[in-house]
Amino acid sequence: MKLMSYLSVLVIYTLTQAFAATPTITGVTAQQRYPWNGKVDISYTVTGDIAAEAKQRAVFTSLKVMAIDKVANTTNIATKLSGDTALTAGTHKFVWDMNADGLTFKSSNVVFEVSCETMPAMYCVVDLSAGANATSYPVTYLAAPPSGGFNVDAYKTTKLVLKRIEAGTFKMQGSNNVTLTKPFFCGLFEMTQRQYELVTGSNPSSSTSHSKGNTYPVHYVSYSMIRGSYDAGWPSSSYVGSFSFVGKLRSRTGLDFDLPTEAQWEYACRAGTTTTYSYGNSANGNYMWYHSNSCAQAHPVGSKSANPWGLYDMHGNVGEWCLDWYGTLAYGTDPKSSSSGSYRVIRGGSWGDSEGGCTSSYRSYKTPSDGYYYYGFRIVRTLSE
Repeated sequence: MKLMSYLSVLVIYTLTQAFAATPTITGVTAQQRYPWNGKVDISYTVTGDIAAEAKQRAVFTSLKVMAIDKVANTTNIATKLSGDTALTAGTHKFVWDMNADGLTFKSSNVVFEVSCETMPAMYCVVDLSAGANATSYPVTYLAAPPSGGFNVDAYKTTKLVLKRIEAGTFKMQGSNNVTLTKPFFCGLFEMTQRQYELVTGSNPSSSTSHSKGNTYPVHYVSYSMIRGSYDAGWPSSSYVGSFSFVGKLRSRTGLDFDLPTEAQWEYACRAGTTTTYSYGNSANGNYMWYHSNSCAQAHPVGSKSANPWGLYDMHGNVGEWCLDWYGTLAYGTDPKSSSSGSYRVIRGGSWGDSEGGCTSSYRSYKTPSDGYYYYGFRIVRTLSE
């Protein structure tokens, strides 16, 4: 049955969509055109800025509009929309061409819902090209790799790319139950010298006679250079020094980047596997730079095969700093080390290590104030949900 033309106002349904603590969608109204031509004028109000909140939560957003026939118990989702469908603060108005969607309704039976539909972003990309004097770095999200993939120089120099890792459970060190309750973004590559230089204005690896270049992993970088020499008591505090690498990256993006916890690092390295390495039980030079094939130096990131989750150089090349103080292994739910110690954890092994030092479970440690030729890092960002 067609929508009855003598009814000028459709049933109005107001949906409050709690996207986070705020913002919300309220005040939904819908009115048919008269004389009836199959089109409905709909308005809604956004309190707060859903688009800005989406950046923090690392999700894609889109407006979802539905017509629900309460008598027939059917739901139809709009596809033929025109006008203002933004998710920024304010009142927005658009038109739904129901005829174009092939829909007919009896108006007295129909209510309308307007909500925000979300989909997790799979990749986070930070544009560092403005350099060390920038006040901000643009952050974009992608649902899939771009044409040509990420393993090209742009994503190892002027752009920083991280992949979403979903929450889950695994056996840390092969026998300890660990559950990570929050998803996180993990650097696809070890931090390169050019990326570090664009953020800080300097390259601590520049004095080396080899393993030097834009796409080589940064080394001679200490934990203190990455997070700041002042430690406010991690894990009870996530404070970092404002002049540290992480401090500058946070201030220019508004996002809480950091080093991974030891548990996050091993979870990402294993990528769902239980073998000695993420690719099997025997050392394989196709996946890692270590003492047998490295010619006593680091190599450009991403020049070996990735692990099952698409992360490069989780084994070998340079060892990677983690947040945790070195000591008794922490496990359980979202484990973190004790709040003090003398050394910070290093994971992954380096170009100078034997195969045993590059396994998924091997733990090493170094003084946080010292930089080493063998060690670098990759960055993560833990999400709230």
